[in-house]
Amino acid sequence: MLTLQHLYIIEKITSEGSVTKAAEKLNLTQSALSHQIRDLEAASGVKLFNRIGKKLVLNEAGQRVVSSSQKVLPVIRELEAELKEMREGKKQTIRISTECYTCYHWLPRLLIDFHGEYPGTDIQIVAEATRRPMEYLEAGKLELALVNGTNHNSSLHFEPLFEDRMVALLSDKHPLAMRNMPLEFSDLHSETLVAFQISSDSNLLSPDLVSQLSPQKIIHIPMTEAIVEMVRFGMGITIMAEWAARQYLSTSGLTTLPFRSEIGTRHWYACTHKDRSDALSRLVSKMQSALLGTENPAMG
Repeated sequence: MLTLQHLYIIEKITSEGSVTKAAEKLNLTQSALSHQIRDLEAASGVKLFNRIGKKLVLNEAGQRVVSSSQKVLPVIRELEAELKEMREGKKQTIRISTECYTCYHWLPRLLIDFHGEYPGTDIQIVAEATRRPMEYLEAGKLELALVNGTNHNSSLHFEPLFEDRMVALLSDKHPLAMRNMPLEFSDLHSETLVAFQISSDSNLLSPDLVSQLSPQKIIHIPMTEAIVEMVRFGMGITIMAEWAARQYLSTSGLTTLPFRSEIGTRHWYACTHKDRSDALSRLVSKMQSALLGTENPAMG
């Protein structure tokens, strides 16, 4: 069977025009190269050279091998160069996803500075992984997951990024809004909670939090914009991060209320595999510098 080494040898013999010069370029003795040529012909099963005196001249089979090697070797060299750049951190793709659709708006300005240091690194946001970023990360389909919790997987590394406080978003004509006081959990016992949910196993609000609120009715909607409109028209109350809710307050008919008790402050982490590239480590570091200790990544 022909190998890449065989193709490199026949390429060098052809380009140099003689076995002597090819041997010099390959740092081989003439006898060692002659042995390699015999191996090459044995591997191909046919003679590739006609021996005319002391010269080797390609025959038809040899010319076919050279023609094919001229197509194969440039591709191999390009691949080797790309892999070398990846090893050195000069060229790679970092795939990112987060458990919250609204967590991406602070990312572009951070990436401008990052790309100045790592111009060959491509950042891709994998939106379909939003439902279950940890599954994608563990399966090798992500390099970075932004999540609001940790687990005990020993191969993963969690680094804190920021916290966000949960508030109620409701119609400004709602009786609770007219009262204009911090909410008790019991205030929601007689209310309809409009909650974000993509699938039966993917909820923005934790089961513990929903249990504490104990609303009279829960409506699950997979679109934040639809949730906000339902709330604006008094069809229920929703719970979201304060910084995320703030962007909707410019819409007429909406307001927010805090909770009197500490409720659902979420702790966000950058999760990666422990064995990670320098570029990925640097990206996480930049995220920490920009976000750590803030409650509002929109303003950080």
